[in-house]
Amino acid sequence: MSRQDSGLISVSSPGDQTFPRWYALPLQDRTLQEIVALRKPQSPLLSSIGRTMSTKRHVLLAGLFVLASSSLAAPVGGPERAVATAPALKSFAIDPAMPPSSDPFYSAPDSLDLYQAGAIVRSRPVNTSFATVTAASAQIFYRTTDALGNASATVTTLFAPKQPVSPPQIMMLMAPIDSASPDCQIAYALQNGSQSKATTLLPSVAADIVAGLSKGWYVSVPDHEGPKAAFISGVTAAYCGIDALRATLNFTEIIPDSQGYKAVYHGYSGGAAAASWSTQFLSSSYGQGLNVVGASFGGTPVSLLPTLDLLSNGSASFLATSALAGLGNQYPDLEEWYQANLNEAGKQAFQLARTQCAEGLGSLNDINVFSYFSNGAASLNDPVPQKYIQLEQLGAPLNTTQAPTSIDGVLPVPVFMYHSESDGTVAYAPVPAYVDSQCARGAALTFANTTGTAHSATYVAFEGDVYAFLQQAFDGTVQSTGCTRRQQGVENAVGSAGYIQNIGLAAWTLLASAGATSRRRSYGW
Repeated sequence: MSRQDSGLISVSSPGDQTFPRWYALPLQDRTLQEIVALRKPQSPLLSSIGRTMSTKRHVLLAGLFVLASSSLAAPVGGPERAVATAPALKSFAIDPAMPPSSDPFYSAPDSLDLYQAGAIVRSRPVNTSFATVTAASAQIFYRTTDALGNASATVTTLFAPKQPVSPPQIMMLMAPIDSASPDCQIAYALQNGSQSKATTLLPSVAADIVAGLSKGWYVSVPDHEGPKAAFISGVTAAYCGIDALRATLNFTEIIPDSQGYKAVYHGYSGGAAAASWSTQFLSSSYGQGLNVVGASFGGTPVSLLPTLDLLSNGSASFLATSALAGLGNQYPDLEEWYQANLNEAGKQAFQLARTQCAEGLGSLNDINVFSYFSNGAASLNDPVPQKYIQLEQLGAPLNTTQAPTSIDGVLPVPVFMYHSESDGTVAYAPVPAYVDSQCARGAALTFANTTGTAHSATYVAFEGDVYAFLQQAFDGTVQSTGCTRRQQGVENAVGSAGYIQNIGLAAWTLLASAGATSRRRSYGW
């Protein structure tokens, strides 16, 4: 794990003397290198992303939207599109933000198995820091299925653009939740007044939400780990992600007429895991009938063990512990194996990972995660953990003894995938073989790689290309057959006119205001 692989930093405003100098540079002169080289500004009020309590974080994000909202009056760039007026939600008292474990909104009814997949159990309007840039927002508690085929339920947070495209275009945004604790769900983190410690996922999620809204897209952000916080369980994420789209379409208070809709999936890092698994399950019997026209994912965990190896002993080794604990949350036989094979330090670490978000897991960093097991790394060669290590191999066929529905593992819609060879958080090594396999089996895949950019910086670097691809998918102009590989593949340089046009001026304002990444963390976006 590279100690210089970057995470998140703080915010400054254009009027602040510490505001990054590249914000005022001509568009063509703003480079990724300048972003990566930035250091934390010294503004006493606005230098707190990633280390403050949640209340300060939301005040800070609200300030960013004051900067961004004036840029969101209309979609930026591109051809003219038909627009519709977004409906306002009915006026209800809005519940105070509560952790999911104590919020009755998250309680599933005894009759849950009588609901169809994607059916809405209950919903509520919600206050978020996006109020100035959305026509309406709501949280939807919907029925889904867990990785064992049991009825389950989780939440998606739905945002309506002020000028929605007609017919509706929907982005399913899979956030990097990256936690084995049910109280670290993105729905809770997005609420005003939340005390969530999952602060590291908000800046990138905010930029993506605003980018989608600026294009007139509806943006739906599901709690894709499910109610058990099954971090890195691909099957869980797939079902949650697919049923979140169904629930979004069913929520007529925000999307009154979904006829002719199109949808895409998008995610980075832990969100890429959820986006990629949701996408590959679209061809299964579970995912049929949905009009998904494309997907993008980057920094994708293709294979579990190489990423565990990369994270172990590093400055974000807590992610490896959380991933292993998250799998145990979903699979009882794996959890039983853990309890028989974890030493006392391992049991304490797993318990901490299941009760704390990223900001509370610093004590799990710089640790060899395999030291938690009685026989070290060799313990994972036992049949039970091996079964789940193999199960989490992206692109591998699954039969009905491994998942409730079988898949062939081939991506069924056009995909843009990207990854840095220098990624110190999610292993790049297994990615080329995955790409080769997908291309050999007929996937429509554009793969772009780069070198020299850390995990977080790669998210920023490719954001312009991502939104160009997703717009082409909605427009029906994306490459629908064959594979394209782009070495050093960033086409829209950070801060260029094309980059800003693709993500929208409001999202660019957010990224520029947040600077980029510091060397203080190696995970995050």
